[in-house]
Amino acid sequence: MPKKHGFTTLKWRNYEMSSERNLPYDDTNPKDIFRYAKELLGQNFVDILSSIFVDDELKAKIDYYNNPKGKGTLGNLLEEHYFLYKPNSSSEPDFDKAGVELKATPYESTSKGTKAGERLVITMIPNTEPIEAEFKGSHLEKKINKILMIWYHRIKNQVRTEHSIDFVNLYDIYSEICAKDLEIILDDYRIIVDKIISGNAHKLSEGDTKYLGACTKGINAAKSLKPQYYNKYIPAKRRAFSLKQSYMTYILNNYVQPGLMSYDAIFSKEDLKNGDFDKKVLDRINSYSGKNVYELYKLFGISTASKSKQINKTLVNRMLGVNTDNAEEFKKANIVIKTIRVQKNENIKESMSFPKIKINEFINQEFENSYEYDFFETTRFLFVVFRENENGKYVLSGSKFWNMPIDELEEVGKLEWNNYKNKFIEGVNFKIKNLSCGKQVIENDLPKKTDTKIFHLRPHSSKSAYLINNKRYGNGSEADMDLLPNGDKMTHQCFWLNNNYISKIIKDI
Repeated sequence: MPKKHGFTTLKWRNYEMSSERNLPYDDTNPKDIFRYAKELLGQNFVDILSSIFVDDELKAKIDYYNNPKGKGTLGNLLEEHYFLYKPNSSSEPDFDKAGVELKATPYESTSKGTKAGERLVITMIPNTEPIEAEFKGSHLEKKINKILMIWYHRIKNQVRTEHSIDFVNLYDIYSEICAKDLEIILDDYRIIVDKIISGNAHKLSEGDTKYLGACTKGINAAKSLKPQYYNKYIPAKRRAFSLKQSYMTYILNNYVQPGLMSYDAIFSKEDLKNGDFDKKVLDRINSYSGKNVYELYKLFGISTASKSKQINKTLVNRMLGVNTDNAEEFKKANIVIKTIRVQKNENIKESMSFPKIKINEFINQEFENSYEYDFFETTRFLFVVFRENENGKYVLSGSKFWNMPIDELEEVGKLEWNNYKNKFIEGVNFKIKNLSCGKQVIENDLPKKTDTKIFHLRPHSSKSAYLINNKRYGNGSEADMDLLPNGDKMTHQCFWLNNNYISKIIKDI
C-alpha cells in the first residue's frame, strides 16, 4: 500500500496558501524528491488514488484517469495526488526550486526484452517567437537538465490506472554517464534550430536527428498547421522537443537497469567533442573506399564461407570499430544500416523490404498512424554502397546518411499508400493464367511498381497461396496467406522501396 500523506484535504500545492512543511519531501532538493519518488515502486495508480479517496469519489477518479479521451493523464495523477502540486503548463520545470522536470513514461515487455513504450515529449518548440540559437540557457535546457522519470509497465488491454510503477530514475543530462549523449543532443539541437531559422520548419522530421527529436503535436496534420515565425508564407506542423523512443529504450536498459543489454560504442566522449557525428561516421567508412569486399573481409577477419545475408552489415560494423551488431550510438538513434550493391548496369542487386502488412488492419488505419509513416518519419538510414567493377567484384564506393524527406512522405508516400488501401477496400481482382508447362500464375490488379515512385506492395513469402471463391491455388499453406475484406485470401504482402527511388538517393556516392 502507498504511504499515507496524512492530510487528505491538501490536493495540490498553492504557493500563496501553503508552506514547504506541508510536503512529504523537500521540493528544493533533487535527491529528496528522488527519495520520495522511489516510494512509488511496486504500486499502481489505483493505490495512489486509494490513499486519498474512497467509495464513489474513488470510482469517479479511477474512471476519470482511465478515460483515454480525457485530459487526465497518469502524469497529472502523480502531480496532483502524489507530489501534491497542481498540474500546470508553466514553462519552468515541475519542481522549479530544484530544477527537476517530472515525467511519467511507459515501458513494454516484448519477446526481445523491455523497451520504452514511446518517445518522451519535453516541451513545445516555439512558432510565434524566436527560438534560442544556443542550447545553454535555453528553455529546453531548463526542462531537460534533470528529469524524474517514473516508469510504469504498460500491458495491452489493462486499464491505465492498473499499470504498475516498476522503475524510477533521475536523469541528469550533465552527469558523467550522459556525457557522450550530451554531445549528440547538442548536435541535434543545432540541426533542429538551423532548420527552423532557415524558414524550413515545415521540412522538419524526427529522422533528421539522433537522440533529440522534433515530434509532431496536434490532433491531426491539418489542425496542427500553424504559421512559422521565420517563414510567414508556408505553415508548419506544431512540433515539440522529445527524447526519441530508441534513446529512451537505451536509458531504460542501461541507465535504469545497468548492464541489461550489451552495446559496443563507436566513439569515446573525446571523439564526440565539437559535434558533427555524421561526418565522423562517414569518414571512418569512406576511409576504406576503393577496396573490394574480399579485401575488406580479409582485413577484418570475416569468413567468406559465411552464407549470412548480414555479412556486409557485419563488415560495416567492423569498419566502424564495432565487434557486434549492437552499435551503441546507432541503437540510441534508431539508425538502420543498409548495404546496397550496384551492378555494372547500374541496377541495384537487392531490393529493400519491410515487415508484412495485415490487410484487414491496414485498411482500418490512417496513413499518419500507420507503421509505414512512423517508420519512415522516425528512422535514419546509413546507406553503404558497393559498386560492381569490370572484374565482377564489388568495391566500396562510399556512404551517406539519409532519411525520407517529410514532404515526399506526406505527399507522394501518402498517395501511394492510400491507393493500396482503397484498392483493398474496393476489392482485389484476380486473373488465373495456365502456363504451357502446367503451372498456374495468379495475377492481381493492385497498383504495380511502375505505378509508384517510392514504394510498392508485393508478396512477402517464398511460396504463393490463394483462396479465391473458396478454391485454393498455389504451393503455399494457410500460413502463407492473408485475409482480404471479402473473405478471399492472398499471399502475404509487404512494402518494398523502389529500386529506382534508391538509385536516385545514392547516385552521388
